Amino acid sequence: MNRLDEAVQFFRGERSFHRLFCEMKKKYESLGRVGGTISVTSFSAEEKEAIASFFGKEMSRVSLAAFEQQLGNTKFAGISLVELLACYFGEPLVTKKEQQQEIAREKEAYFARLMNTYRAPRDWLVAVENQRFVQLAYQQNPQALETAISIVCRALEQLPSTYVRLPVFAQQVANDPHALDLHTLAGKLLLSALQFYAEKEYDLSSVEDVNELLQSYRLLREDVLNFVTCAGVLADTDKGRHPVFVAACETNTALNVPLREVMPLVRAYPYLGSVIFVVENAGVFSTLLEANVPLVSTNGQLNLATIWLLDLLVKEGTTLYYSGDFDPEGLKMAQRLVDRYGSSVRLWHYDKFDYLATNPTVPLSGERLAKLQSVTLRDLQPVKQEMIRQKKAGYQEAIVEELKRDTYLGG
Repeated sequence: MNRLDEAVQFFRGERSFHRLFCEMKKKYESLGRVGGTISVTSFSAEEKEAIASFFGKEMSRVSLAAFEQQLGNTKFAGISLVELLACYFGEPLVTKKEQQQEIAREKEAYFARLMNTYRAPRDWLVAVENQRFVQLAYQQNPQALETAISIVCRALEQLPSTYVRLPVFAQQVANDPHALDLHTLAGKLLLSALQFYAEKEYDLSSVEDVNELLQSYRLLREDVLNFVTCAGVLADTDKGRHPVFVAACETNTALNVPLREVMPLVRAYPYLGSVIFVVENAGVFSTLLEANVPLVSTNGQLNLATIWLLDLLVKEGTTLYYSGDFDPEGLKMAQRLVDRYGSSVRLWHYDKFDYLATNPTVPLSGERLAKLQSVTLRDLQPVKQEMIRQKKAGYQEAIVEELKRDTYLGG
């Protein structure tokens, strides 16, 4: 038996040293060298006695360097502390720095292999590797991440040439209609990939932007519950004027038109004139319906069906008069409409004085007020600054009679 084996046998036989050895191992791996000290104040009396016997005096702290030096004063002289600890625990000591380097090498090899396996979207894989949710997914389950990436790579190779619903597309790609649900890892990766290759930037925290991004690749998230509310609007398909829109106009009936019914339309235009009144809330829409004028309600959000119909209306030269709630979300919707349709949009009873006329009383949280930072449209700055000053929201229902009077007068 060599001296190292003999030393290991000795200290293993003295179980009172085990806790100290465990602490010294952790200290070495943390520092990456023989250094630092171990407090033994919480050790048992037997453990303290064994340490005191080894050093020839009582100790409250044990220095790793001092332990190694004292080891040289025993029959085990010439054995380093690192050798002793490695043999004692039956495994080489690996410092935290070395552990991190190994983890980094493994991750680098992992993503390099993915890029060699899935060559088509290599540029996206290079970009997505550093995204936070991907890093977290890798740490939690590398195999699950690779499975999700493989699904998305197949999806990118099979993007449809005609419109298809997302669950149907997922079934075709992965034999699972829920494989690309947007809350799943594969769904998040799909959005990342589509955004990477898209011609414009989309806000992936916005439901409306996500739907529009998917639609730009002919993928539909929902085409029945995604609907636009309108009245006084005529529309054509490639077969001619749509009879449902005609009947609704003739009877001044409101329509909730699902996206699947909006998609086949090739034209949309007001029943009367060249103006459409666009409001945010269904209650205001219902009140204005009495005026028998062309109307669209966003129902609180610019969903894909609404955007699709407004696109068709603007294409026909229609002017959109927009009135919304005086809150951060309403101002952001106004900004988005102007960004998309430019001079075809008129802000309608939507200035600082209209805001004050609503008698704002509902407090706005700091989180909601922060949303106003993205409102940069010059015409909205006065109402934006007043809203920041008051920290309260006003709602268009409070000025509905004024809106109603305008519709009777033609805007």
